[in-house]
Amino acid sequence: MEEKKYSDAILNLIKKPDKYRDYLLQLMIDNKASDMYLTYGEPPALRIYDQVYRVKQLPPFDDELLTESAYFFMDEFEWEKFRRDLDIDLWWSYKWRRFRLNISKQQKHIMIVIRLLAEKIPTLDELWMPPIFKELVKRKSWIILLAWPTWSWKSTTLYACLHYLNRPEVNITTYEDPVENKMDGLNQSQVRADIGYTFASWLRAALRQDPDVIMVWEIRDEETLETAMEAAMTWHLVFSTIHTNSAAETITRVYNMGAQPYMVAGTFNLVMAQRLWRKVCEHCKVKYNLKKDNPAMYKQIMEVLQKMNPEHIKREIKLRWISPARWTEFTKEWIIYIGSGKDPNTGDICPVCGGSGEKWRVWLYEFMEYDDDLRQKILDGASALEVEKFALNNWMMNLERDGVFKLIKWWITPNELYRLVKHN
Repeated sequence: MEEKKYSDAILNLIKKPDKYRDYLLQLMIDNKASDMYLTYGEPPALRIYDQVYRVKQLPPFDDELLTESAYFFMDEFEWEKFRRDLDIDLWWSYKWRRFRLNISKQQKHIMIVIRLLAEKIPTLDELWMPPIFKELVKRKSWIILLAWPTWSWKSTTLYACLHYLNRPEVNITTYEDPVENKMDGLNQSQVRADIGYTFASWLRAALRQDPDVIMVWEIRDEETLETAMEAAMTWHLVFSTIHTNSAAETITRVYNMGAQPYMVAGTFNLVMAQRLWRKVCEHCKVKYNLKKDNPAMYKQIMEVLQKMNPEHIKREIKLRWISPARWTEFTKEWIIYIGSGKDPNTGDICPVCGGSGEKWRVWLYEFMEYDDDLRQKILDGASALEVEKFALNNWMMNLERDGVFKLIKWWITPNELYRLVKHN
């Protein structure tokens, strides 16, 4: 560690591992980071709004500092367990916030990953879920699948759904890995595959206890999928997640797990995908003529709207509270909004977003509702691509379409929309 590069205050702090631990946790809170990574040969890294940033004012970790950092997150029993298994999951509280940690030995070096848990469970309205979603999650049976890759905040949405349904007369059972948020009124269980408590085995137990709502953290294998489908067919509402990139790809994924078309058509109610995007800073947003300044992007966005049913567009405008004046400004003048990064009053760096032009984040959603027509397409043997095309022609909202309407509302920029979404 080249000490001359770093301030005396930082170097003195590192000599007190418990103080340095608290400093790192406070750094996560102050920067609203979802995760922190402590790895050999690198300074700490923060994940903020799905982007990873190295904290270059802090020195890189060597083996001694990593070992001390890991040790000061554990008691003696946990330390012995880690030395034996070379991997451990932990919980930690600092001030008013809770953290989840994984500490593992990667070949020769320790790696520490810290997750900052949400202060509170958001409501479905705070997640900007459409009204139809609330109606679907109220149904007494079927499967609702959340399909997305890592870092999509799936646990936040799952807990928001359970919070919405959580009433004294509703019996809710969850099987989680791990239990991130403890909620009053829920029967929450921790999966322990190492001793035989798997998702599938817990699900079979749930069928004997007859809850109204079952949440399975993730469908990973054929046995769990089959048991979840059995639960849905016996009048249970089942929530779960599956690792795919889109709602349509879920069909191929469950077929590969052994599901039959009649089982999918008979149990699936909704498959949704979700991503997190950086939101335009409201303080420094400025007008931007999309057609004039970015004709290629203008063409893509117009293609999206032209493929949509006009009645579908009217419905989305109403549901999203897009004013007639704003719709006219977009369709006649092609005005959108981007963050300038400059304070509109002084011209200096924006004090809200720090000059990035983006502040906070916004969710983009994709909803594939399994109505009778879509179920018939599946029973007729349609491929996942054919099912998606049919759904898009019949009111389906995919990530790109949702992003276009959020662009019209000034929430995201075209570049941010197409950073992770592919134009179809």
